[in-house]
Amino acid sequence: MRPSASIVKPILFLDLALLFAIVPLLPAYQSSFGLTKTQVGLVVAAYSATVVVAAVPVGHLADRIGAHRMTVFGVWLLAASTLAFGLAGGFWTLILARAGQGLSSSISWSAGLAWLSHTTPHERRGRAMGTAMAYASSGGLLGPVFGGTLGHSYGIRATFVVLAGAAAVLALVAGAAPAGGRPQVEQLSIRAAVRRALGRGPLLTAVAISVLVAVVSGTLETLVPLRLGVDGYSVLAITAVLTAAGLLGVITNWTVGRLYDRVGGIPIAVAAILGTAVCLALLAGAGSGEAVAVIYVVSAPFISSQYAVQFPMAADGADHAAIGQSSAFGMLNLSWGLGFVIGPAAGAALASLTADWVTYALLLVLSLVVAARLNRLALA
Repeated sequence: MRPSASIVKPILFLDLALLFAIVPLLPAYQSSFGLTKTQVGLVVAAYSATVVVAAVPVGHLADRIGAHRMTVFGVWLLAASTLAFGLAGGFWTLILARAGQGLSSSISWSAGLAWLSHTTPHERRGRAMGTAMAYASSGGLLGPVFGGTLGHSYGIRATFVVLAGAAAVLALVAGAAPAGGRPQVEQLSIRAAVRRALGRGPLLTAVAISVLVAVVSGTLETLVPLRLGVDGYSVLAITAVLTAAGLLGVITNWTVGRLYDRVGGIPIAVAAILGTAVCLALLAGAGSGEAVAVIYVVSAPFISSQYAVQFPMAADGADHAAIGQSSAFGMLNLSWGLGFVIGPAAGAALASLTADWVTYALLLVLSLVVAARLNRLALA
């Protein structure tokens, strides 16, 4: 079978697998390289920090030189930086290699998705994006399993050498795939593209959903494990709860992508945000770790639905605003990155100063406000 833009889906799988494969190996890296906790944190953060910084410029560049060409470069960069991480000899090499992986990630989630969108009929765009998200979520689930298993059996370097080889194979396949057509849009400056995108329309709506879901999910992924730990849950038990939620998320991404093509993104987004609001209200009143765990798992489809609709909505928004789709996805990645930084940091700080229920109540109000304004934001 001839290679096609569908190769973007396993690229996103590998991207999320790499993001999380390092998690079970962090203690080994700390002891092997003599790193402090702060240095370990910086190594982990270098990935997402680079995504935030590079998201918009990378998308803008991809619209100028072509999403396919940029995607192929990004996967080769992923292979090289992952190999460098596996062969690293010290802290600064780890930082630079991890930043390279982050830059590659920003390319995959902007140029890669734009390439997939360009080559997919409009009436099947939601399905393609939903499936891509399902691949990515699966990578996020399996990354720690793969990293921990291979690292335990063959050493911490083996994980990243193997994954670098996988990235090189994907780069070869992507390079052999046809670029496909792309919409002809006006070549705008970054500032002009952002200004046009922030007018009323689907892209602004997608950005609003992205910020909201990043803030909410980032906060939950911080507060829920901490609460479960206080209630005596073991690391294995907490992992089981997170895995159950992740599996529901994979199924939801696949399902919502197909539903998007039938009913559009706004009804799904509003229903998902309201469902999340109900879960936040329940979390605010939860009296036990068991209740928190169950509510968190139940919230997964609502949160995943918001992630699933934002990408086809952003693609539609790019067409509506007459800007390049890579630029649109870059703005979406930036909004997600900022939300995922703000949510855990501010949410945990507020909970520490007051109580968890105060943070949940604030997120509940924020969710209701966004849900009430989505239809208005979507109007041209």
